[in-house]
Amino acid sequence: MSEKGWYSLTVRKETAVRVREIAENRGLTADELINTLLKPASKDVWSTCTVCGARVKAGNLARHMVEVHPKTVG
Repeated sequence: MSEKGWYSLTVRKETAVRVREIAENRGLTADELINTLLKPASKDVWSTCTVCGARVKAGNLARHMVEVHPKTVG
């Protein structure tokens, strides 16, 4: 799917704009960011929260962001 117009079939425009902003901040395309987020995370892999620096299992990082940093998620 091309970068321009991809949101029209999948998500609300506000969500698409936010996804594009996050992708640009990370130096990725929207497609690369979405693929990264949808990749199945291994249970043994740990990630570091970019906001607070906490070590969190990669599979729980999205939940951590929503529960601990709700204003940064959207």
